[in-house]
Amino acid sequence: MRYFRRLPPLLRVASLLGLLFPLASILLFAELFATSLSSSVDSSRVAMIALNLAMLGGACSVAVTTYSTRFRQPDPEPFPLSSWQSQVRTLVLLAALPSCALVLAVFIPSTALAFALVFLVSILAAGVLFVASLVDATRSRPMRTPRA
Repeated sequence: MRYFRRLPPLLRVASLLGLLFPLASILLFAELFATSLSSSVDSSRVAMIALNLAMLGGACSVAVTTYSTRFRQPDPEPFPLSSWQSQVRTLVLLAALPSCALVLAVFIPSTALAFALVFLVSILAAGVLFVASLVDATRSRPMRTPRA
């Protein structure tokens, strides 16, 4: 909670969305599971929407944790405001593909052949988010210094 108060306003919103998008995704998957037992629903469309919401939440979380790790300060002062622009660019780049896939999943009927594009964009977005989280994990790890 103390890190949340020190974040710039836009990254506070991204932090909240990083929690809300996966929650919405879980609720959609639960609804999909509940309705698939009783009736037929447009399950591929709901699954793609839920998956892309989860990836949007992951993109927000990666951007906020990268910023918090990179600019961690021991004193309770706010993070430097001039340093968050790079994280906004990171957030926009990471959220672009899941956002496009989400829009495509909403507007393209799941019976159309073009719905395969939603799958391709979602897979590409998952790959980009996975690589970004790996890069973030390797950068935020403390470096070990060799003993002399």
